[in-house]
Amino acid sequence: MSARTGFAVSFPKHGRLIGCAMALALMLSAFVLAPGVANAQEPTTTTYLALGDSISFGYTEERFNNHFPTESPSYFQEGFTNDFAKDLAKPSEVGKSIRLVNDACPGETSNGLIGEDPSLFGHVSEETYAEIEQKPEEDLELWYGGYQGLKDYHPCKYTFQSHLPLHNGGYVSEGTEVSQLEEALATIASGAKIEAITLNIGSNDELAGITQCKDEVFYEFATKGKSKYPGPAELAVLGCIKESSEHILVPHIIENIGHTIAVLDGSGYTGPIVLLGFYNPDALILPGSDALQKGTNEAVKSEILPSFPNVALANPFPIFNKGSTPAKEQKSICEYTEMCNSNDPGGSHDDGDIHPTVKGYKELGKLVNSAYLQLVAKGV
Repeated sequence: MSARTGFAVSFPKHGRLIGCAMALALMLSAFVLAPGVANAQEPTTTTYLALGDSISFGYTEERFNNHFPTESPSYFQEGFTNDFAKDLAKPSEVGKSIRLVNDACPGETSNGLIGEDPSLFGHVSEETYAEIEQKPEEDLELWYGGYQGLKDYHPCKYTFQSHLPLHNGGYVSEGTEVSQLEEALATIASGAKIEAITLNIGSNDELAGITQCKDEVFYEFATKGKSKYPGPAELAVLGCIKESSEHILVPHIIENIGHTIAVLDGSGYTGPIVLLGFYNPDALILPGSDALQKGTNEAVKSEILPSFPNVALANPFPIFNKGSTPAKEQKSICEYTEMCNSNDPGGSHDDGDIHPTVKGYKELGKLVNSAYLQLVAKGV
């Protein structure tokens, strides 16, 4: 990584991976219960495989609350994945029957997407679900706990712990939780003709980091009257976020993205992979966070793209955060995200829903399709 961003991670080059990845993919294909795999080998069907968090899922908080507790995935069909699938089906592009296999899980972290299998760069979680939910600061008046930290690799809490359904049904093998990456390997090994893979991941890592900083700073002020970060509590939280993002969090996200792509490439898939980058719905809430988010996108460009020639970045930041003044940037945030949705329980730019509006999802779909076409033009 260049000195401009300060993040440094290295990855195996395109197609190079630990030898057991393909064997595991073949094994998983035999018994992972996945609706997307069952019909994947239809000769006239081309598969588009979507991996990621709630943005790939097509989630909005308003729609979730309107339908709770009957959260059918069919209520979340206006995401960028659906728009991109429609673009792929156009005669000018693939022009075939496109089957969207959407493995995305709301709330997923980059750890959870990989899972706990060390042969896929995963790790056995050092936090239990109970520890995730019961942080030490819980007895204080203000507490933000419940986040999945950097040592937690449990996959897809949305379905495995909250028991909410996914588009692709959930991934369980012989009673064992299976990660998105393991599920994706099973789909690849099944013989499905995969035209494209999209991946968005890391935003929940960032949210967890923000929450952890709030916890730490509040706990320090409550017990010591000050924080190791300078200034009053609000500035101390920002200082914590900046330091942890630059030195711990973003390098961790970039490393996990690189490992995920390396596993996919090592499984035998060498087609287009489009990474959806990061926008910043909290630009005015967290001063200075625009620079950190820009740095994350730059880290993807400089660390991921040179290592994987079949990967392109779809960067939403210039659209979602456009504007030469804070007021203009806030206008675009309100236009492309649900942060200002008056029908949402938060309903204000200070505490709204970070997910895209329908218009925002359509813009993401356009960006993803453009990045995909660039890869096709290169012969990927």
